Amino acid sequence: MVFRVLYKLQGDGTEMSQVNLAGLKKVFIRFDKIIGGRINFLETAILLIAISTGVIIRILPSRWGFLLSEFDPWWHYKVAELIVERGWGGFSEFTKIIVTNSWYPTGIKIGKVFYPGVSFTLAFIYLSLSSLGVHVNMLELASLLPPIYGAVAIIVTFLLAKKIIGTKGALASALLLAISAANISRTHLGWFDDEALSIPLMHGAYLSYLVAIDSKRSLRGSLLYGLLSGLLLGYMSASWGAHKFPLMLIPLFTGILVFIGRYTRRLLVAYAASLITYTLIAINVPKLGYAYLKEITIVSGFVILAYLIITELCYRYLSQSDRILVIRGGALLAALIVIVMTALGIIGLPGLKFFSVLAPWLRGELPIVQSVAENQTATWATLFQDFGPTLFLAPFGMYLLFKKRTDGAVFLVLYAVLSLYFASSIVRLALPVSPLVAILAGYSIAYTLEISSKSIMMRGIKRKPEQSPAILAVPLILIIAISIYYMPQGLGNPVPLSSIDFSYVPATVMTSSLPTKSPINDWARTIEWMRNNLPDNAVIAAWWDYGNWISILGNKTSIIDNTTIDSKRIAKIGYAFLSPENVSYRIFKEMGATHVLIFVTHRPPYGEYPGQLLYYGDESKWYWMLKIANQEASSLGYPSIEENSLLGPGGDPTNPTNKFWTETTIGRLIPYKPQTVMIGSSLSYSYVYEEPRLTHYRLIYSSSPPYSSIAYVYIYEIVD
Repeated sequence: MVFRVLYKLQGDGTEMSQVNLAGLKKVFIRFDKIIGGRINFLETAILLIAISTGVIIRILPSRWGFLLSEFDPWWHYKVAELIVERGWGGFSEFTKIIVTNSWYPTGIKIGKVFYPGVSFTLAFIYLSLSSLGVHVNMLELASLLPPIYGAVAIIVTFLLAKKIIGTKGALASALLLAISAANISRTHLGWFDDEALSIPLMHGAYLSYLVAIDSKRSLRGSLLYGLLSGLLLGYMSASWGAHKFPLMLIPLFTGILVFIGRYTRRLLVAYAASLITYTLIAINVPKLGYAYLKEITIVSGFVILAYLIITELCYRYLSQSDRILVIRGGALLAALIVIVMTALGIIGLPGLKFFSVLAPWLRGELPIVQSVAENQTATWATLFQDFGPTLFLAPFGMYLLFKKRTDGAVFLVLYAVLSLYFASSIVRLALPVSPLVAILAGYSIAYTLEISSKSIMMRGIKRKPEQSPAILAVPLILIIAISIYYMPQGLGNPVPLSSIDFSYVPATVMTSSLPTKSPINDWARTIEWMRNNLPDNAVIAAWWDYGNWISILGNKTSIIDNTTIDSKRIAKIGYAFLSPENVSYRIFKEMGATHVLIFVTHRPPYGEYPGQLLYYGDESKWYWMLKIANQEASSLGYPSIEENSLLGPGGDPTNPTNKFWTETTIGRLIPYKPQTVMIGSSLSYSYVYEEPRLTHYRLIYSSSPPYSSIAYVYIYEIVD
């Protein structure tokens, strides 16, 4: 096709030497052969549109600069920075690095706390570029990696969908993932966290495994693709705390295939290669270690391997009737053995945090986990907010897969049933599910439109078969319009209405963690003030939410932070805040604190409206301080705090009792106090600024004067 265009240009008098034209002809002819014709040009164009759209949406925060969002990404960046400081040897020294200005006084051994994959990837890319003479800003590179990972996820999702449901559905899936709110929310510029990297790794591993067990694959090919699947799963296990689900999904899927009579030798070869590879990588992750071999995540994998070996022997030496009896009876026996060994404690189980995904009611036993918004149980509203109209197309996609019944369809149905349940159990798991929902919805759209086009053709409208991908255009445009229709968002409308809303926001530190698109610089000013004005030996007591900003950005020592590795220390801080001043003073001094930091959000009075607390700061987080403190009070040797004496009517934490404001340290540190004031011609309940007056806490810094902002950071010096 390109060749014909060039030939015509030459005939029209285009100036081009015969030699150059001949060379270009060869290049374009070869390119035409690779692309394979007009239909593949169209498919490639649609895929490129999906990728470019996804990247453009995800880099929108660059308007406000290249910074990291939220809290955990700063730790990944800090660890990468520590590795880069040591050069290439930093990778081997990872387990020996101790950060001393976090979790005072013990510090934090990063090798025992962090999965290294995210930080290693950044450090490797940075050091490689530096070795080649390409010098980049490391923070900007860290900010840009999530959109790049998002683009890779779109490509991998397309390939996975193409393998299972065909090209048309795959193209629709890629376009839908590009605008998926759930996916954008954790792959936009600055969201340098584990999910962004792990999702393309996980789906790449799934794709490799399905290719490995394909009926057209040779045993050698199955071995190679099985190894690739294991490498990707191993890389993911070194990067993501939630890797246990993918590592158990592959064995479960494999066992089901054998149970329903779809065993092949390729399955044994691919599975063994994948299992052994990812196990060897996982046990060498310092946070997991060799003890991981005894956990059910790995044990279940080897149980399935034994099941496959027994099945292979059955296929060799038993008749069909005996084979079925042994294979299915063996599966039930293996499941029973695993259950008994787990009950006896021989096989280890993941922590309660992971079990709370299976059983959300257990989350009540983990107030630290429950206090985080993204760990709340999902609702229909949050699911629709994450997935948009595609949520209603997913069930039909599952139905179509049930009808398809291929190995890939079996895998996708199993994946869908489990992951959709997990996504409904906890809000933060919407991201891992986003590619799956895109595939199911894309399959629904492609199938429906294909049936519709056939119906139209039967009525006399002729359409070439190779033009059928173009029929995706109209409904996809409508879904895209609904999904990304942008509306201004502010504190008066904190619920995102568009997938763009999840991306087109400043970094969290620039909005002081409030849901607004306008920068609120109180935390940024506080960080700068801390770096320049607090003494180097300052130790700051604050709620754990702010620990990363204090230690990493403010370069000052914090007692607790977002890694939440010591629940007793967190509970002790919470107990101090909810105690009378003389008790909190003693606790903070015992912990080595020199300063106390609190964060308050308050809307100033205007017109006939009284001043109100906004409940994005410690004025709402005190409730979780109370819950966590009481959970650990007995182990700390403290008496429990009476909750009913502090909570408002009906246990309302937003309307605490007078005792909270007059007898607890946090209540007295918050300078906005409830008062009945005259506004206009009537009395109203308003939160009015009062200069804090405490014996052991002296206010030395306020991020903004009273009533001049909606976010305030206050730092108190602890005095004798």
